Amino acid sequence: HLQRFASEQSGMSADVIRKAFLATEEGFLSVITKAWPTKPQTVVVGSCYLVGVVCSGILYVSNLGDSRVVMGKLVKATGEVIAVQLSTEYNACIENIRQELQSLHPDDSHIVVLKHGVWRVKGIIQ
Repeated sequence: HLQRFASEQSGMSADVIRKAFLATEEGFLSVITKAWPTKPQTVVVGSCYLVGVVCSGILYVSNLGDSRVVMGKLVKATGEVIAVQLSTEYNACIENIRQELQSLHPDDSHIVVLKHGVWRVKGIIQ
């Protein structure tokens, strides 16, 4: 999806990545919907998205879920490589993420639940 949207918009942008994420999510939901009648256990799986693209000297980073983008940075004085975190996790264990989910789904009192000491979305995945 990313390559198609970038081609359609003649370049990379945050909007291209956003559209690719949405198209991927729609595809995932389609697969789950089709699998439901014969493999209902499929609906308990989740996914994380992680994208890193360098285009025209700009680094685009986006993630959704437990993934984290980390880049290695060389410290010339010591020759050591240190990790530099470029993104944060998007996870129900983070208070503002829970609040966002609750505001997006005001009619669903079970959108985020604490189960066995772990915050979960719909009681299944973080």
